[in-house]
Amino acid sequence: MPAPVLMYFLATLTALSILLNALGTTLPFRFGSMDSGIVVRPAIYYIVEDVVAVDGNGGIEYREAFSARYESSPMFRSMITTLSVVWCLAFFALATWFTILVFTLPVMAVYAVGWAGPFPLAGLLALWTIYYVKACLREERKLDNGGINAIGGAQGQTQDERTALLSSEV
Repeated sequence: MPAPVLMYFLATLTALSILLNALGTTLPFRFGSMDSGIVVRPAIYYIVEDVVAVDGNGGIEYREAFSARYESSPMFRSMITTLSVVWCLAFFALATWFTILVFTLPVMAVYAVGWAGPFPLAGLLALWTIYYVKACLREERKLDNGGINAIGGAQGQTQDERTALLSSEV
């Protein structure tokens, strides 16, 4: 049950962040890189910001640029919220399914199902996320360009995996 419990936990925290964001609840204290008084953002925002800034060596510059992107683009905010909702619902559904399997399958199968089962499905969800984000960013770029689907960034601009989330150029 460790993997399903983790999924329940993450889904619950994500649901709470979505609810607080929808209600316009402000942070009463500093949370990550967000100062107190800022409206709580959906969980996916914090996950992306932290993983890229810390693990991806994006640093403070990335956090600031990501926050500015979130604040300036309604389409980007909608994408982050949608991702949070989809991951939340998927984790609740998957955790429920694996909980049922753990309590109904023979003991010999439970260990494999409880530990190994959730990870490939979360991987598929991550794969969907990549395609969804790319499609959203393409659509936003298309709208920003007045319906013209330009390719690439500004001349001389270097791009890495962080660039697409910081500008509408993908």
